[in-house]
Amino acid sequence: MDRHKSPAFLAGLRQKEQQGCAALSHLRRRFCQAWRGLPKAQKCVVLVALLEFLWIAALQFQVYELADTISMQRVRIAQLEKQAKKQNNMLYSASQTLDDIEKKWHRLNFRVLENTWRIEEPEKDPDSL
Repeated sequence: MDRHKSPAFLAGLRQKEQQGCAALSHLRRRFCQAWRGLPKAQKCVVLVALLEFLWIAALQFQVYELADTISMQRVRIAQLEKQAKKQNNMLYSASQTLDDIEKKWHRLNFRVLENTWRIEEPEKDPDSL
C-alpha cells in the first residue's frame, strides 16, 4: 500500500492543514488588533512606507526591462555594424573594379583611335613630289 494513501498519513496531513489554517487565522487576528491599536500617524507612516515599497518595486521592474532592452539593442547595433562593414568592403571592391574597368576602357579607346588614325593616314602620292 502506498504511504501517501494510507489513512494515518491522510489524517496527519489534514491535521497539519487545520493547524496551519488556525495559525494563519491567529496571525491575521493579531495583525488586525495591532493595526487598530496604532495611532493615525503611525498608520499613515505604514501606508506611505508600503506605497513607497510598491513604487520602488515597480521602478526596479522598469530598470530590469530597460537593462534587457539595452542588451538587445547592443546586439542589434553590433550586427548592424558588422553588416555595414561588409557592405563598405563590397562597395570599395566594386569601386576598385570600376576604376580598373575605366582604365582598361581608356587604354582600349586610345588604341582604337591610334589604329584608326594610322588607317586613315593619307597615302602620299608619288607624282605630287
